[in-house]
Amino acid sequence: MLYKISLTILFISLFVQQIKGFNSDTLDVDDNTFIKVDSIEIRGNETTEDFVIMRELTFKNGDEISGKILSYNKERIYSLGLFNFVKLFAEKNDSVIVIVINVDESWYIYPIPFLSVRDKDLKQTSYGMSLLYRNFRGRNETIQAVASFGYDKFYYLSYLNPLLIESQGIIFSSSILYQTPVNKSRKAEIIHGGSFDYTVASGAFSFGKRLNQFNDVYLISGYNYVEAPEINFKGITASDGNIDRGMMMGMMYVYDTRDLKQFPTNGIYSKFDFLHKGLFNSKINYNVWGIDFREYRKVIENLTGKWRVAYRNTFGDYVPLYDYFFFGYLDYIRGHRNNVREGKNILMTSFETAYPLLKEWDVSLDLPLIPKNLTSARIAFHLNLFYDAGITYNKIEQLSMNNFDSGFGAGITILVLPYNAIRFEYAFNNKGKGEFLIGSGFSF
Repeated sequence: MLYKISLTILFISLFVQQIKGFNSDTLDVDDNTFIKVDSIEIRGNETTEDFVIMRELTFKNGDEISGKILSYNKERIYSLGLFNFVKLFAEKNDSVIVIVINVDESWYIYPIPFLSVRDKDLKQTSYGMSLLYRNFRGRNETIQAVASFGYDKFYYLSYLNPLLIESQGIIFSSSILYQTPVNKSRKAEIIHGGSFDYTVASGAFSFGKRLNQFNDVYLISGYNYVEAPEINFKGITASDGNIDRGMMMGMMYVYDTRDLKQFPTNGIYSKFDFLHKGLFNSKINYNVWGIDFREYRKVIENLTGKWRVAYRNTFGDYVPLYDYFFFGYLDYIRGHRNNVREGKNILMTSFETAYPLLKEWDVSLDLPLIPKNLTSARIAFHLNLFYDAGITYNKIEQLSMNNFDSGFGAGITILVLPYNAIRFEYAFNNKGKGEFLIGSGFSF
């Protein structure tokens, strides 16, 4: 997370020094006027293949579209994360109406150093480097390699190809991971008699099918190796030894109608996934499933609202403690950032409103020795109000309103698209205690 913050802060510091503004998009078609599309032309894509952009459009030649439809499709193209600027407008050549898609390519290869301190304790510092190669071969493929040292050591390599077979909408992804993570479970720490590290090696791959522009289905398979300490491991692992190894297989369905996926103002995102662990291993037999629903809507003029409900559950013969769900790490309730909770079930809800202090500003910096497509971005500032609530539990009897953690607050989100965002927030928990939070990316 923090390596994304470092890139965003670097860009903002350069942005303050020198700015060259770009005019916002001016469309020849307003929201209530419809025109017939005779032709579609893409300009500026020196690296990206045309079909990567075309497959995101919700219109084609012969369709009638309005300015509202053009604006929605502009955000869909932005959502690819490949372009600094995107403009859609109509040109009339004689009697032919051409919809022009003008894009400015982003910088696609960059190493990003990162530093993370857990619980404000320097002894729990992790640091490393992430190397990201986006839009490999101009087909929106992504290759990422990460090396982390210090408190939480891991090595990670992934590959994503959303266009493995473009004509059939076939998606492919794969990843491998080796890590020695510090145990997060307090129950496991009590069983072992102190803190300890796991040794984890895993590999996974998935094949997906794009049913249409809003629906995707995936089949997932992989292999897990988890090694706990050789002493006092009973109850920590799923098998009768200190090592769990086995295949996993599952599926996932995604429905996504969001406009700008990085910071939506309209649309729905929902996901359902199911994973069985312990395939071909009689000693390991449990399942993990979850559902995530998010809705985004305009409330009044520029004020937007969004809400989310997410639930995950594990069940089976015996669920190892390392596969419990946790608050206080990647997932947390604002106001309870470092409050660690664990359980076989996790439920989280969030409500948030956003108002643009600066809605959209296309900027570019002219700096010596630095490529211009690395110093160009779409900038926005949003004021946010939020409320979070969540719970982890093992038994349904524990699902009580009194057991929920909750928090509320306000913050500023600075968008630097297509790169990332940085959030500065202040949250109060349900006991009135406040905390200042800095995070990269978007809350949801």
